[in-house]
Amino acid sequence: MANALAKDLELMFESFVEGYDAACVISREAETSYPSPTDMQRAGDTFYKRQNFNANVTTGLDISAATPSDVIDRFVPTVYRSPDNVLYYLDAKEMRDPVYRQKMGEASANRLAAEIDKNLYATVAARAAIVVKKVGAVDWSDFATAEALMLSRGIAGDRMRKAFLNPFDYAVVAKDLGNRAYLGDWSKSAYERSQVPDIAGFKTFRTDNLANLTAAGTVTGTTINGAQSHTVTAMTGDVPTDNRQMTLTVQGANVANIKAGDAFTIAGVNAVHNIDKSDTGQLMTFRVLSVASGGTALTVTPAIVATGPYQNVSAVAANSAALSFLNNTTKPVNAFWATGAVTLDYGKLAFPTGEGANVMTSTTKNGVPLIMAYQFNSLTGKTSVRMTTLYATTVIDPEQCGIVLAGQS
Repeated sequence: MANALAKDLELMFESFVEGYDAACVISREAETSYPSPTDMQRAGDTFYKRQNFNANVTTGLDISAATPSDVIDRFVPTVYRSPDNVLYYLDAKEMRDPVYRQKMGEASANRLAAEIDKNLYATVAARAAIVVKKVGAVDWSDFATAEALMLSRGIAGDRMRKAFLNPFDYAVVAKDLGNRAYLGDWSKSAYERSQVPDIAGFKTFRTDNLANLTAAGTVTGTTINGAQSHTVTAMTGDVPTDNRQMTLTVQGANVANIKAGDAFTIAGVNAVHNIDKSDTGQLMTFRVLSVASGGTALTVTPAIVATGPYQNVSAVAANSAALSFLNNTTKPVNAFWATGAVTLDYGKLAFPTGEGANVMTSTTKNGVPLIMAYQFNSLTGKTSVRMTTLYATTVIDPEQCGIVLAGQS
């Protein structure tokens, strides 16, 4: 009987593993890695990923007196989340029916895969530094604007760009395309099956994820309190500096209403081309990551870097410069990013065998390590089943990620 139970649960685990890959939509499109479990244990489940290098240009024949480019090795911290689990019990009666086992395996796979997609989407939605604000309904031209903003910042067109539309905005875009007779077969697909093609250079996906960006409160009158910018460094004390973000000090009667997730611009602070440093003429957009000191100290991304090889803006944030908040209405976002800007890093827990519970491990086709532990209790007549996965979601470069935010005022 014990061998029969093990075989039954093994088949359920196989169903779980197969269903897991099928349920992943967003996570399949992120860069993935599998750090050494030993190294992660010794590092407290935190590791660092290197960002790209940049350089300055010096003009002239004799450059002996020129200031050389600083070689700054920039790293981004990646931290594992607490493990995600599905736990359930099957009693001795339920175990008689193979459908119970199969369906619970499939349900477990769908739930854990959905959790990873949800958390990855939420991470991008919270940190994306390109914000396309749309008054009214979304349409394909908003993604053309997103592509223009990426190109103007030096995010080359030879890198794959991916866009993920929430179901409601996807339906609006499909309707828009369905009404365009000159698009031929694509109009027909949009009309009949709500299917849209890749848009404006983006590989386009429909997702069932909804990451809402809530409306900003009353934040009028918020200004910069003293000129501010960020100096890129390799280390802060004994750990690498997280140069993606900085603390921004603001002032105004309504600063207590500022919250994490808010998107804003700063008067006079434009985005620049990340390589040749030319002014794009477009205001840089910033995101609030956290709020302290009653709203006067904001941790924001990206950091304001006004000089040097990692310059990303045309000027420092000047004293008394006005902040303009973009998220006026609570709406779901549509996320997009360039390949390499977003990572999904998987880990593996060491569940021992022969210590009471039986343990099965597997790696999906997408490279996701999965664990199932099960144990039968003869006193209760129940088998406990635990499905587990461990991972980290990270935005490596917020300036190469964005959101389209429709329905704003």
